[in-house]
Amino acid sequence: MRIYIGNVEIAGYFTKLRDGFEKEGIRADLWFLSKNKYYQNRMPFLVSVNQWLFDRFKKGGSSLNRWLTLPFLLLTKAVIFVWVLARYDVFILNSHAYFNFHELAVLKYFRKKIIFVCLGTESRPLYMSGNSILTKYVNEGQLKYGVCYEDVKRQKEEIERIERYADIMINHPPTALFHSKPFIAWMHIGFPSGNGEGAALNSNERSRLVKILHAPSLALSKGSAEIEAMVNNLKEQGYPVEFVRLENVPNHKVLETIREVDIVVDELYADIPLGGLGTEAAVAHKPVLSAGYYSGCMHSDYPAEVIPPSVFCQPEFLEQELLSLVVDRNKRFEIGEASAQFVKNNWNNREVARKFMCLINGDIPANWYFEPEKINCIHGYGMQEDKLKKFIFGYIEKYGAEALFLEHNPVLKSKVLDFVHEKRFVLSERKVS
Repeated sequence: MRIYIGNVEIAGYFTKLRDGFEKEGIRADLWFLSKNKYYQNRMPFLVSVNQWLFDRFKKGGSSLNRWLTLPFLLLTKAVIFVWVLARYDVFILNSHAYFNFHELAVLKYFRKKIIFVCLGTESRPLYMSGNSILTKYVNEGQLKYGVCYEDVKRQKEEIERIERYADIMINHPPTALFHSKPFIAWMHIGFPSGNGEGAALNSNERSRLVKILHAPSLALSKGSAEIEAMVNNLKEQGYPVEFVRLENVPNHKVLETIREVDIVVDELYADIPLGGLGTEAAVAHKPVLSAGYYSGCMHSDYPAEVIPPSVFCQPEFLEQELLSLVVDRNKRFEIGEASAQFVKNNWNNREVARKFMCLINGDIPANWYFEPEKINCIHGYGMQEDKLKKFIFGYIEKYGAEALFLEHNPVLKSKVLDFVHEKRFVLSERKVS
């Protein structure tokens, strides 16, 4: 059995998954068609050429340069695809496609096993994604609902295409609104975290200064300005804290800094309790603090034993939880140790690879599956809830409820409409980034 893993790295997930397969004595190869600037992997020559062409096409400036690049990009993709089609039996795929996921029909025709892994952005409805709203659909006060509509329409078509051909899809309930078939709930699989070899890495315990790390990949949707304001507020109250913020640095720099801090604050509007940064911090026995509206739904979607023991709370309680970690060294230690043991036992590379082997071999526990009709968390991601409601309300006013593209799940569509219309406006709003 030959395993293909592609087509782009996301937070180190797929590199560590490959390592887990190799630890199990199973050959798996990485094929990344575009680069991740934070994680570097050596690729075959033609794949490196494809990465260069893709980067040139994406950032090529003038339309002429882009159109001149496109034929060469498509040609290299076609050659690579024919090669991997002949070579591999199992395809573990993610958000970067060869040909808008039409290639999945070819893989299916040749009876390849297809496992598609969703890690948020590719499947979360764009009208519920703070990343997209804040950076693409709101520009200098202008609301670009038309651009959002076309993007969401394309996104829904791609999810339908993937569902049609993939043998298995892995997703997380709050990002899976476009699903019409049962999927594997993400936390049953986990985030590969290494090989369980991490030891406690403590900062200087003689210092009274509590160092707090925040390393956002995208500051707007992570609530970075608000998180920094919370730390500054603690400083003004006299608490001995230091804020360490890292952006646009290689992953090895983040790992080095994790060793030197006492607390890692990940996000303000997350929909997972422990992501890439949080997992890396847990390996180093550091307490991880994150907030998000999904914290109120999580325990109805997952059994307690698959939920990591990090601190995951509602956004309005983040500062309160942060203060409790600052003043209580024992609590920091206990949460750090509990998180480290969790990822060591449940999310180490080999354990995650073994779970993927269960998917490949069809030995799947029934409770790993999640029915789309049971999705309850519809609070969005990366954005303050009341502002998200206002955006969606305007979007529906312009294009109608059909623009939600939830006709496949009438119950869920009604939940989203109720969510949008309930308390659309608040009397006062916290400062947002």
